Amino acid sequence: MKHLDDFISNLKKTLGDNLVSILIFGSQAFVEPENLKSNINLMVIVEHLTSDELKQISKPVQKWVKAKNPIPIVMGKSEWYSSFDVYALEYTDIKEKYRLLYGKDLTKDINVDKHYLRLQCESELKNLFLKYRNHYLLNINSDREMEKLANNVIKTLLVIFRGVIRLHNELVPESSEYVILQAAKFLEFDTDLLIKMANVREGKVDYKHKEIRTISDRMVLILQDILRQVDLMRF
Repeated sequence: MKHLDDFISNLKKTLGDNLVSILIFGSQAFVEPENLKSNINLMVIVEHLTSDELKQISKPVQKWVKAKNPIPIVMGKSEWYSSFDVYALEYTDIKEKYRLLYGKDLTKDINVDKHYLRLQCESELKNLFLKYRNHYLLNINSDREMEKLANNVIKTLLVIFRGVIRLHNELVPESSEYVILQAAKFLEFDTDLLIKMANVREGKVDYKHKEIRTISDRMVLILQDILRQVDLMRF
């Protein structure tokens, strides 16, 4: 928590009136402040952003990252308001799970059109499928690499599934398992397999001997089929 307090204090001192707001987003947004230690996702919004402002806050940011935190997202106020379309998934996530640390609460103004949300779900799926095929070609004989790939795949799918659930005006569950089950109301896929992948990623279970190879083969068709279904969605 000390790192967070110091970081906010440095930004306020350095940026002054140019600092609009600071917020935590993601899984740590609802963690009690005294329990926050590291891996904290921050969004910093300023009135005007140039190279001068970036230089001014570079040292505090470097110190923040050295404390094992992701690099903060820093953007200008106008960029915040003009990005609801291209970052539809990210903005819907932020709106549901954030904590304001300083300044104005701009999340109240977030308004994401379903057209752009569906479009980004499709775009993310296409990118995921492309990367998966390339990784498959290069690493299919390495169980270790394919398990890493499976972890990345389920991580991205969970983000996309949250978007699909919101497209249908449903509340997004907290646990990965229930996100998968909720998404299965609108998409057809092997829920047991994806729940197993999520549980492995979260360290709850391990793959059985050579199981990852079977899963890797099946994921080619699963990703292709999910992509087809999202492509056909219209709102």
